[in-house]
Amino acid sequence: MKRETTNRLRALLDEWLPAVIRERWPFPWLTRVWLGAGSVRDFKRSAFAMSDAEYAAAYRGVRGAYTRRGADTTPAQSQWVLRHAAGARRVLEVGPGTRQLTKGLLQQGGAVTTLDLLAGRGSSEQAVIGVVESLPFAAKSFDVTVVCHVVEHVRQLTRTFLELERVTRDRVLIATPRQRYFRVTFDYHLHFFYSLDHLASHIPSGSARGEVVDGDLCLVWEL
Repeated sequence: MKRETTNRLRALLDEWLPAVIRERWPFPWLTRVWLGAGSVRDFKRSAFAMSDAEYAAAYRGVRGAYTRRGADTTPAQSQWVLRHAAGARRVLEVGPGTRQLTKGLLQQGGAVTTLDLLAGRGSSEQAVIGVVESLPFAAKSFDVTVVCHVVEHVRQLTRTFLELERVTRDRVLIATPRQRYFRVTFDYHLHFFYSLDHLASHIPSGSARGEVVDGDLCLVWEL
């Protein structure tokens, strides 16, 4: 299923179904089918107390239709990222997923390092396994950091933004869903951002500007 389609379905559920319906049967059962029988039933509650190993194991247990969906970053969002990353000599991409965007970043001529939660999703000479809350890189290691469809998943949001600030010299490019909070959702999202201003309110320094691309929030954070 394409990202554009899932965004339209999510908008329909968020805007037209009240919580009294959305949070009741059959939605918990449907999300279980979508994420697979091995998914963590109460992830939104338990994730914040998980260790890194437990957190990775929770994602490793996801199966079902969720794993067969298309790339989270749409073609238009990829073009937005590539436009704002142009000219960067050193790029960090957090959460590369299918690595379609990684290929585009490499084609622009810079050195690209990827950081992913799990191994086995692709191969790269500069691939690193880790979590964004504790980036294994020295200060100001990268000119541009790309964080597409990641910040909604992290356990420690403030620490994540501070780590992104620490390792980045020029700008951080963030794409994340424009989404309302519901206890029952068809994903492992832990944070929900309803506007560009809301997303930008989390940056600890610098300035931000952005736009909505294919229904998702895309923010340029200038350091």
